[in-house]
Amino acid sequence: MTFTTLITGASSGLGAEMARQFAALGHDLALTARRTDRLDELKAQILAAHPGRRVETYALDVTDDDAVTAVLG
Repeated sequence: MTFTTLITGASSGLGAEMARQFAALGHDLALTARRTDRLDELKAQILAAHPGRRVETYALDVTDDDAVTAVLG
């Protein structure tokens, strides 16, 4: 069974490291953050290290209720 893990604030720090760790454990990822350029870099790093993973990225500011609803629907 494959799990999909959603991580907010994944563009740096703890969020980025959790994404790397969950990918190493075999999880597919849904990554969100305000800084999409950093999300794109993280996605490339994860896919290079774990080519079988699925990684989706979304621009999201969790302080914007409408944006949260749009992304997480």
